Amino acid sequence: MSSLAVHPIDPADGGPYSVAVTSDGAVWCSLVHAGAVLRRDRDGSVVVLPLGDSSQPAQVAAAGSDSVWVADMAANAVLLVGPSGVLRRTDAPSPGAQPYGVAALHDGTAWFTEMGNDSLGRIGILGGVAEFAAGTVDGVVSMIAASGDSLWFTANQANVVGYVRGADAVPALFPLPTSEAGPVGIVVGDDGAAWFTEILAGQIGRVDRGGRVIEHPLPDRHSKPHAIVRDATPDGGCWFTLWGSNELGHVTLDGTFSFVSLAETGHEEPHGLAVGADGTVWVAMETGALVAVSA
Repeated sequence: MSSLAVHPIDPADGGPYSVAVTSDGAVWCSLVHAGAVLRRDRDGSVVVLPLGDSSQPAQVAAAGSDSVWVADMAANAVLLVGPSGVLRRTDAPSPGAQPYGVAALHDGTAWFTEMGNDSLGRIGILGGVAEFAAGTVDGVVSMIAASGDSLWFTANQANVVGYVRGADAVPALFPLPTSEAGPVGIVVGDDGAAWFTEILAGQIGRVDRGGRVIEHPLPDRHSKPHAIVRDATPDGGCWFTLWGSNELGHVTLDGTFSFVSLAETGHEEPHGLAVGADGTVWVAMETGALVAVSA
């Protein structure tokens, strides 16, 4: 049985949304309604870092040992945030780009999705930014994940998963077998294949670099799977959030599901999640809490 520890956030209506864990053990969470990022240190101390006026942070990704990248939709920028606040701001070249997803690569670069204009952005190690067409039209390019110098991304309205082999390659788009599946969350496994959520179809999918897609229907097709991350074992499994049924789910490599109810936390709307070095799963509950789930 899993143990749940509930950590209410202040402000209560801040809207915990995306989660990242940095190598110093800190847990970071975007507060989409408060225009801020929360950092919870290993000792339990918490600081809320404002991002500026008209900020609407979406996804966060670990950047260094004690910093994160933050995709800021309303500011049309990607921010590098450390323990003391914003360290650097990189504006998207195109107006209305709406940066949403973000991923850090080992070479120090960062990639982000531009939900408003069907593009991907790349921030170089010297801070320059470039945009690349994702290959969709009104596709709502959503989340992004990295493996080496390759990238995977979801396009929610185009019903495709995209793959970029190397920084300068043209994206390959893989249509999903289920129509109007609504892919959102995505993560890359050890074998280079990507796992993703289908929020509208109630399925978890897996696609390899050759474009072969396998879909695993959830028992509750209305559970609205949202974000997905790798677990802390070498078995190739993933954890994912179920926004519609207020659960945390797990899928193994062969498609076997298990679930943890989050109802007893007193909160709802699980969105982002991240796994700590000790295997603890941190879940952002948009109604006002971070929940730590451990075995």
